[in-house]
Amino acid sequence: MIILTGVGDVKTAIESLKHGAHDFILKPVNVEELLIAAERALERRELLIERREYQVTLERRVEEATRDLDAAYTKLQDTYRATLEALGSALDTRDVGTQSHSRRVHGYSLSIARTHGVPGHQLEDLEQGVLLHDIGKIGIPDAILLKPGPLTPEEWKIMRTHPEIGKRLIERIPFLRGAVPVVWCHHERWDGTGYPRGLRREAIPLAARIFAVADAFDAMTFDRPYSRAISFAAARTEIHRCAATHFDPAVVATFLSIPESLFEDIRRRSLEP
Repeated sequence: MIILTGVGDVKTAIESLKHGAHDFILKPVNVEELLIAAERALERRELLIERREYQVTLERRVEEATRDLDAAYTKLQDTYRATLEALGSALDTRDVGTQSHSRRVHGYSLSIARTHGVPGHQLEDLEQGVLLHDIGKIGIPDAILLKPGPLTPEEWKIMRTHPEIGKRLIERIPFLRGAVPVVWCHHERWDGTGYPRGLRREAIPLAARIFAVADAFDAMTFDRPYSRAISFAAARTEIHRCAATHFDPAVVATFLSIPESLFEDIRRRSLEP
């Protein structure tokens, strides 16, 4: 748009340009000046169209790149999770009587945590910790770890070092540091009688308190070389009895609020190939 006017004040010119005019020409009109102004206006319009087309193309490419990055990130996360699950399963096979243990406790722990209101980023750390909770047993001699009978006091002393061994193993790996609270503290007890540090109450990380309930529930409801499985109902009763001694009472209350059928589904899926 080109403005032709006999009013030559600066204010009028500025207002015209603000409202989209490409040029401002005073009367009487010089034809050559008008042609030059028209040519400038066409060039500006072409530049505007090119800029809009470039912007649309750029936005489309950004969207495509974002989708590709999201897909790659999801694939990486899936691969990473599968690797942790495989490692957890490998650790299970080394410890007699704990086949599929990590898969079951993984499901139990996440169910309790979600019901308890644990936020998403903390769920990821909990998931890491659950799958790697016994990684420290790599450092325990087979003669102790695989012993079919009761351990001697000295053997128990060695066995109790596995949380500290696990902590030292994974704290060196930046993307696994979120697992440290569960790996290091999963044998602590609410009343301070656990190990390795004898932590009490809220000094025990919440992820470890949640895992402790899930781990005990699985230990009681699955056959082990040293104990026969009890029913889900009996295990829930025992965990309720141990609230405020072994376990965080608030976590126990959350655990007991979850339908038994959900835990049955988790157990059934853990046994699938």
